[in-house]
Amino acid sequence: MVLNFLHSLFKTGPGPAGRFGGAVVQAAIERVVDGTDPRLRVVRHYRRTLRAPVERAIDYVNAQMAVLPPAIEASRRGFTADPHLRALFASPEQLLETLSFSPAMRDYRQRGNGSTPPELYAALRAERIERNTLGITLQGDRLQRDVPQVTVLFKEPRAAFPNANEAETRRELMNRAFDYLVEIALQRLTSLRARRQELEKRQRQLLQNKAGVLKSARLGLESLLEEPEGRPIPDRATIERQLEEIETELSQIRADTATLDHHLVLIAETLSEPERHLRLDRVSLTLDHMNVKVDPGSARVSNTLTFREVRVGDQRRFTVLLVRIPTSELLTQPDFFAEAQRLLYLNDQPRLTTI
Repeated sequence: MVLNFLHSLFKTGPGPAGRFGGAVVQAAIERVVDGTDPRLRVVRHYRRTLRAPVERAIDYVNAQMAVLPPAIEASRRGFTADPHLRALFASPEQLLETLSFSPAMRDYRQRGNGSTPPELYAALRAERIERNTLGITLQGDRLQRDVPQVTVLFKEPRAAFPNANEAETRRELMNRAFDYLVEIALQRLTSLRARRQELEKRQRQLLQNKAGVLKSARLGLESLLEEPEGRPIPDRATIERQLEEIETELSQIRADTATLDHHLVLIAETLSEPERHLRLDRVSLTLDHMNVKVDPGSARVSNTLTFREVRVGDQRRFTVLLVRIPTSELLTQPDFFAEAQRLLYLNDQPRLTTI
């Protein structure tokens, strides 16, 4: 889940030195604490500790999103004119269906009760996948079959952050990117707490083992109250070695147990290294009309396309494209209830039979 609490963070632009204003940074620090562990306010120096990391994260996110190219027209005409849209969508109909019926666009249109400006801006996102396939190619005058090829697919395209102007869509992208970094910090805290719980459980087990060793050595009053069971009593050297091993592990557990100071340091480390968790890469692809990769020097008809791709962690990546949408081309949400009523009405009508 991506947190959404920094709604107004990037409304204020950076100052002359490229840094955001003190009030903005201060508000971001408090939001970071709210989104991770509010108990950090007990630590008197939490603002001082987080200030530089928060500034670093804000500057990084701002710089990453600033390189996104201007919005392109997403329409029937835009589909014909721009090969980026033809790479993402199989037809102009699929493009318009995605723009019209993505959840974010539906919510936006519902909030406006059907009233929209002449143009809307949004971010198109899709997951890029490459698959090894066998295809047909023309080599000189000869047609070759079963030629290894790489096909590029763009899965689950969606429109997000629709707004009446491009700057607002960019701001929402920056908000979500910053939110993601805070989420990563929260996940690291959650993992740390889970580890702490494991260590505390192990500590209880070790204490029980220690009690068992002492009892087996018959060092307590039980030796006076219980009858011997005939089991051999461990020698003193063995007992001392077991106790020493237990105490060593217990002391290590105590040293590793997290405190609020440790939590604060962990959050600061996460925000200080945003490039480890999030980045916007420039990806160039040379594709033919079937989205098959082509060598740049090949004589085959192709387009070399440049995309901006958000990489999240080590595995996830998705393409982001800013678009400008003429709202006159948005499709109307089908009324399934009305259509069902119409079909029921038709089924209830008497049918004429021909003799």
